[in-house]
Amino acid sequence: MNDEDLLDYLDRHHVDEVRTHATTLDGPGVGQYIHREKFFHCLPAGHVISARALEMDIYGAPHTAFGHSERPTNSGEVYLRPDLGTLISDGTDAKVGHIICDFTNAVGQPLKMCPRSTLKTMVQRLSEQNIYSLATCHLEFFLFRESFDQLKQTDYCELTPLSANQPGGLSHIRNAFLVKPFMDEVIKRIEWKGIAWEAWNDEAGAGQIGLSLAPNDPVKMADTVVRVKQVIYEVACDLNVSASFMPQVTQAGSPQPASSGMRIQHHLVDANGESAFYDESSIDKQSPLMKQWTAGNVASMKSAISYLCPTINAYRRFQNASGLAADTLSWLADSKRIAIKTRSDSLKTCRIEHHLVSSDANPYLVLATIYAGGLAGIAGRLELAEQHQNLAQGLSCSQLDLPNTMQLATDTLRQDDILNDAFGNEQVEYWAQTREHEWDTYQRNATENSHAQTSLWEFQRYFENV
Repeated sequence: MNDEDLLDYLDRHHVDEVRTHATTLDGPGVGQYIHREKFFHCLPAGHVISARALEMDIYGAPHTAFGHSERPTNSGEVYLRPDLGTLISDGTDAKVGHIICDFTNAVGQPLKMCPRSTLKTMVQRLSEQNIYSLATCHLEFFLFRESFDQLKQTDYCELTPLSANQPGGLSHIRNAFLVKPFMDEVIKRIEWKGIAWEAWNDEAGAGQIGLSLAPNDPVKMADTVVRVKQVIYEVACDLNVSASFMPQVTQAGSPQPASSGMRIQHHLVDANGESAFYDESSIDKQSPLMKQWTAGNVASMKSAISYLCPTINAYRRFQNASGLAADTLSWLADSKRIAIKTRSDSLKTCRIEHHLVSSDANPYLVLATIYAGGLAGIAGRLELAEQHQNLAQGLSCSQLDLPNTMQLATDTLRQDDILNDAFGNEQVEYWAQTREHEWDTYQRNATENSHAQTSLWEFQRYFENV
C-alpha cells in the first residue's frame, strides 16, 4: 500500500484515528489511538512507545531484576512499526481503524523480543525451503452473567456461567441458545473486520464457548487470534457480562471441572500448493516430511510447554485426570489427551493438531514454537517414535510425561537445544526469567496458593488480562 492508496483507504472508510496494536511477551495488546495525520506522517517507522510496554509482566509490573541487550540504554523508548497490510476499519466505531505493529528499534530493525517478529522469522526459515503453511485456531473461553466490575467486587466468588446446564455439556443446544445473543454480536463485529470463521459451539464446561477460525497464513492467523480475543472482551463489556480466556476458572470440587485451551491445526504445502504432509503411497498416508515434522515437535514438547502454557493457572488444566486437557507427551491418530494428534485419512483433511496449548498463551509464540520444533525435525531428519498405545484418560499426574508445573517447564526449557537454537540463548533465557518472575510473584502474593484450588491472586491477575 503506497501513500496514495493509504490516504484513499482512510478517506473511503472515514477513518479519523488509528488504533495501533502490538503484543507483549505475555500476550496483552499495547498501542495507542493516533490521529490519522499523525499516523500518516510517522510512517514507515511508526510511533514511539515506552519500552516498558515490552518489558513488563501480565499485570503491568516492569521486569527490573533482569535485562536484555535490546533494552534501550537511555531514551527508554521503542517503536511500533505498522504493518499496512493489516489495516482494517472497526465496523462498530466508524471513525476508527486498526493496525497490527511490530516492535522495532529507532532504525526500523525488528526486536528479537517482539513475539510477532519471532514468528515471522520461523515462517521465513520455512519458506527458504520452499515450504509454506496454513494454520488455524480453535479458541475456548468462559462466559458469565456478571460484569467484570461485579466479579471484582465479590472477589470472583459469585461466578454464574451463562448456561442452562450448570455441570456443562459438550455441544449442548440449550447452552448455545443462551449465549447466541453474545456470539451474534461477536460474529457481527469480526465479520465487519473481515475475519473469517468456521463454527462456534458450547463446550464441555458450564458457560464455556469454542470458536473455530478459518485457516490462514501463520502470522495472519496469530493476528486474527489477538483481534478476536479483543472483540470478545469488548462485546462482554458492552453487554455487561464477562468473558475470560483464563484456562481454569472452575474451583476444585465443581461438578465438572473444565479448562480452556487453544487448539492449533496446521499443515504444510510445497511451492505449487500441494500438500507436503500427505503421501498416497504410504500405508498411513503420511509423508516422510510429516513424520519428521511431528518428530521434531515431540522432541521439543517438554520445553515447548513453557511457551504453550505460560501462566500459573495454565498448569491447573493438568490436575484433573478425568478432564480433556492434553497432558501426555506423544502423538496419536485420535486423542485429545495426547499433545499431538495427526490426521492423514485423506488429502483434504491431512493435518497436525496440537492439544496442549492453553487459552491464555501468546499465539505468536505458540506458532513460533510449533514451527521451530517442526523445522528441527526436518533439519535433523528425526525419526518418529511409535504412537501412544495406551488410553490417555485417567492417567495420574505421576504417570504424565510432561512438566506439570511452571518451575519444571522453565528448567526443562533452559536445557533444550531445539528452542535455544531456534530463538537464541538470550531470548530463551529472558523468557525463562519472566516465568521465574511469575512464579515468585505468585509465591509472594497468593495467600491461598494451594495446589488444590484456583487462588484469588490468579483471578485478579489473569481473569481480565489474558
